[in-house]
Amino acid sequence: MEKYIIFANAMLKKRTQIVVILLAVIIASSTLLSSCGGHDEMSNRVIVQNKTFTLTGDSIIEDTVFAVALKPDHIESNITMSRLDSLYAQVDPTRVQFTHGRPWRMREERPTMMPEYHSDQPLVDALYNMSVERISDAIDGSGCFKVTHNISRLYCSIYLSLAALKPHQSMATLRGMVDRDSIIMQREGQWPVVSDHIGWATAAWEVYKMTGDRKWLSYCKRVIEKTLGINSMVLVDNGTGLIHGAGYTTSRPLGVRRMTWMGYNDLFACMSLGNNVLTAHAYSILSEMCDEMGIENTYEKDALRLKDAINQHLWDEDKGFYSSFLYGMAILRQSPTTDNTSQAMCVLWGIADDERAENLIANTPVSDKGVNVTYPANNPVEPYFANSSWATTQALWNLAAAYTGNENALRRGLGALYRAQALYQSRGIHMKDMDIDELGTGASNVAMVMRVFLGLNFKPEGIEFDPMVPVGMPGKKTFNGLNYRKAVLDFTIEGTGNDIASITDNGKSLESAFLPNNIEGHHHIVITLKQGKRHTQKVTIHSNEVILPPTPIVEWSNDTGRIVDYVPGTPYRLSVNGNLTDLRDSVFVLPETESYAEFSVEVAGKYLNGFMSKPLIHYYLTPQIAFFPKVEGDTAMINVSVAEGGDYLIDIGYLPTGTLDVRKVYANSHFMGTLVMASGNKLGIDGLTYSNVVRVKLLKGENVITISQLRLPKAFTPCEPVHLRIISL
Repeated sequence: MEKYIIFANAMLKKRTQIVVILLAVIIASSTLLSSCGGHDEMSNRVIVQNKTFTLTGDSIIEDTVFAVALKPDHIESNITMSRLDSLYAQVDPTRVQFTHGRPWRMREERPTMMPEYHSDQPLVDALYNMSVERISDAIDGSGCFKVTHNISRLYCSIYLSLAALKPHQSMATLRGMVDRDSIIMQREGQWPVVSDHIGWATAAWEVYKMTGDRKWLSYCKRVIEKTLGINSMVLVDNGTGLIHGAGYTTSRPLGVRRMTWMGYNDLFACMSLGNNVLTAHAYSILSEMCDEMGIENTYEKDALRLKDAINQHLWDEDKGFYSSFLYGMAILRQSPTTDNTSQAMCVLWGIADDERAENLIANTPVSDKGVNVTYPANNPVEPYFANSSWATTQALWNLAAAYTGNENALRRGLGALYRAQALYQSRGIHMKDMDIDELGTGASNVAMVMRVFLGLNFKPEGIEFDPMVPVGMPGKKTFNGLNYRKAVLDFTIEGTGNDIASITDNGKSLESAFLPNNIEGHHHIVITLKQGKRHTQKVTIHSNEVILPPTPIVEWSNDTGRIVDYVPGTPYRLSVNGNLTDLRDSVFVLPETESYAEFSVEVAGKYLNGFMSKPLIHYYLTPQIAFFPKVEGDTAMINVSVAEGGDYLIDIGYLPTGTLDVRKVYANSHFMGTLVMASGNKLGIDGLTYSNVVRVKLLKGENVITISQLRLPKAFTPCEPVHLRIISL
């Protein structure tokens, strides 16, 4: 307590009123701290308390940094640039430079057509009011949302709350992402290498459930159906049943920052959790859309097949959570990292069954400052500044925690979200040249009220209620003025817990926690909560020092390997088709194998292994070479003869004269997969660049392999294929 008094006295001459307020908060919070049994047991009088900070209904306290809101119309804080500089002095100062503005004050004119929220937690109210202002400010003159960050986060934001708050602006924004009845694919990356555009379906479906607009439903069904049709022809892996391509939130950043050996061809070969979860959900959505329109369909079977493939190939039984992607060449490995945005979606959309979902939330490591987009994070810098944590990821994680009944995880998640907003966003503090995602942060905050405290779950037939209010947030909460189809809804939530003791609509008891979609006029729903079934409250906490070991750089010869960046004492391991053995020196001899093999090296860390080095392919038999014929048009047919029928690998050696070239592969008229030929990849030993590999089934004797070029936008020019390699397994 003494250090706070000294700090307050130093500030007294500058901002007396604020310091007095802050001291009052400190004294109150000190009382709270003394009433608790330690950092692992949170008092019922705080929202969250951990080793890093304490969050109450009106303040956030972290060491000597404070933010306070005694009224819901402004937030005061004492954070300064010098304080930030001292916190991050150990980080490269040329990379971490901060900017900030004045403390937030609510404008006199409230944003129109936005629900009002009031509770006994003035800081939460203030953050809500700040969020609806920022959402209103993020709409441009055409009625669309301003997109300042990647589209993936916008899809999440519309799903979380923008579809409910601003359905028409959401609709207009989503229409702008469609061209000729398919979702525009060329965005932050190059499709099909980056292929998470199908997230559009999740956002579009949420808009329909809110509005009931049948024209929008018909339009969305047509767009999603066409886009999934294109994806299924190009992205499906015949071996695993998964979808190829890097998701923007998962493989692509990790590939660039941690696996420098990976080019576009290697990234396409990845199969990310995010892409597959979004695709499975899109199939489920398309099935529901068809049902809504009275159209028979089999899309739910496609969703279930993909769900099974996700759980078979991407679930890590030892860790108790999903791997973020598969990677490698023919022998696929699970990434040592996890993608928490997609993990939360697995919980919310039924990819993970109840037991698996509960274990996932309990076992995935999180920090006091929140859940990382990927674990471990790309760097140890403050998540809010360096984007190792996104508000949309934290919001989805909080929804998933509430869904599984893990109140401890929810309280910690709410604390992380509110901490970043109160301390930093309220002052506009961010890293230089990196804008704050105002839209995503605002949508995430509003979602905590709508989807967690009120438990609103929009469905085609109406609204289900599944609320959860943590014990640290007692009192009455009101949420008034939500426009739903032909009705205007006001809500009152009383008490805490995760079970509904009573629910009324305009004073009349409801038989179930459900409102049908045909209600009209004004409705006031009152929900009283009680503590229901207690689920696991386990949370796995990690420190920000947990980082992946470095990815080794290895020089390969025919029968040896040399670790270029060898560090004595580091536990290196040689992988032979995924089987690991310890290495004792920088130079090592490769074991003999009597079949196709992939060699790589990785570092064993204290908590988990790092990424593997660029693999070396060992050919048991010399690959056959079939030169590309000179053809006119988009299709080349190549005759290949093999002595034995079975599985083979093929790839294309090419000259990277274009930007990105995508070819579909058929063996004896059966589609086998997709080959990607991109520029910028390192040349092979014969002076050519090689595409990813595709597994094909060949018959004994003569076979016809057809290579068909996929028509891409005019910005792309084709590469020059030289030969086809046929590799025996």
